[in-house]
Amino acid sequence: MRIAQLQRPVAAAVSGISRTAHNNPMQQLRESLGQLSIGANNAAVEGRRYATVKAQGAYKLRDSGTIPKKLGAKKSGDSYVITGNIIYKQRGTIWFPGENCGMGRDHTIYSLTTGYVKYYRDPAKHPKRQYIGVVFDKNDKLPYPVHAMRKRRLNMTAAPIPPPRVEPELSASGIPTQVVRQGYGRRPHPRDERIIRLRRDGSYAYAEESWRLGTLVRTDKRKMGSRRVAMRNRRRKAKAIALEMRAEREDYIARRKEALDAIRAAKAKRMREYRARQAADKAAAAAAAGGVPPPASSPPKVDA
Repeated sequence: MRIAQLQRPVAAAVSGISRTAHNNPMQQLRESLGQLSIGANNAAVEGRRYATVKAQGAYKLRDSGTIPKKLGAKKSGDSYVITGNIIYKQRGTIWFPGENCGMGRDHTIYSLTTGYVKYYRDPAKHPKRQYIGVVFDKNDKLPYPVHAMRKRRLNMTAAPIPPPRVEPELSASGIPTQVVRQGYGRRPHPRDERIIRLRRDGSYAYAEESWRLGTLVRTDKRKMGSRRVAMRNRRRKAKAIALEMRAEREDYIARRKEALDAIRAAKAKRMREYRARQAADKAAAAAAAGGVPPPASSPPKVDA
């Protein structure tokens, strides 16, 4: 309690002591102090401690349970974007994807190519919808005319394509520039076809092109999801091999049958020619010898 706050009550008590007519000073002091009340009801005597720092306003914590959605435009008009850049985040289709733009499952519009952003309307598509598009040239305006040529970049640089060089079928020396070798069997598989070309070093040798040799390499991917998937893959592969072996066996039997039929047909033809020749010889001999037939010769031997 501060001394300055007690000056007035004490002064009043001392003045009361001087006004009393008692002879004993100690008794007068006790009575005066007894009249002095110091309690909660007497604010002047009690004294209060006030703040030495100025009070601040009420501080309200932000609700950390709500995650900010950060919706709205991320790229303004004529802004440069690359493939995959987010242009506009929204809830619902406030804006629709236009030229060279796509929309995700949360209605986010993003760029499908590199270019400049354009916000526009297209009454030909819809009278009220708003569209966002990407153009390659900053000076272009959307929408394009109805019958205008479509513009695509395809992530490539424009370059003239030279016409393919026409090679003659025969080289300067008179031999073919390319030879095609078919696969084996009656129905060869297209992958067994081989195209070999004449070398240009003047060696008169044929060689297969390098990129064609690379296609012959087969790699087995071992990234199977589980043992069950690996088992299915092995069964599928075994079934394909069995079908291919069966086709080869049937083809071999058919070719063997064709060869035997050709041999039998050739043998039958030679026998017919032999009999016709024998008959002609007999007729000629009978006419020359006066009806005496010549001795019969043995038939030709035919290897089966």
